[in-house]
Amino acid sequence: MRRFTTVLLLLSCLSSAACNVNSLFGLGGGGKPTVTVVVAPKAPSVIVAGTQQFAATVTGSSNTAVAWSVGGSACTTQDCGSISATGLYSAPKSIPNPALLAVTATANANPLDFGAAAVTIIAAPAAATAPAMLRGIYTFLLSGGDAEGPLSIGGTFEADGSGQLLNGELRLCHGESRCSDQPFAGTTAFTDANHGTFSADILPDSHFTFSLSPNNILKVDLAGSQNLHASGILRANPSSSDN
Repeated sequence: MRRFTTVLLLLSCLSSAACNVNSLFGLGGGGKPTVTVVVAPKAPSVIVAGTQQFAATVTGSSNTAVAWSVGGSACTTQDCGSISATGLYSAPKSIPNPALLAVTATANANPLDFGAAAVTIIAAPAAATAPAMLRGIYTFLLSGGDAEGPLSIGGTFEADGSGQLLNGELRLCHGESRCSDQPFAGTTAFTDANHGTFSADILPDSHFTFSLSPNNILKVDLAGSQNLHASGILRANPSSSDN
């Protein structure tokens, strides 16, 4: 019963712009500093039977390991999906009622400290509306952080229309002065009409997900090892008109 109440409070808190999870339980406020856990992405929508990679950034302790869990008011009687030990969430095959769930990362250093994301399960569009693979030249720019601190990731690649990424160039910067440029290749695929994934061979433990907007701009989320997380856009170059 306590766990169920905690999940309800989490979902209520996550809907507020001024949410402070520790304040739900009277933590902090002049006592011993607590561990902080931040989960990314914060409020994704996941299609039924789809997946979403989450990352947790832990500060305040040298022990950065977390335990992942899924909960919500629907989960006592309905399937809410599952999450792996590495933060890969697998959505259920049907939309629970209510469709809003909480993915929680609890710090191994202190089980009273945790972070959470609000996940909305959505229906998959009809397969007939699914687009072709990406085709043409794309640029991307993301900002976020990892275990070393804030970072930005930008670059370009060419998509051949059959799921392969070619001639990729990626720049990763920690701050403004510590940058590295690397070529890369990879793969891409749509999981439904408006969502997809792509990978880069130089980031083998990372997972990119994107959602397509009507104006041909794709919102991108990146999650990976070493607390890597970033968000940004993927845009087709104007000269690339085959998409």
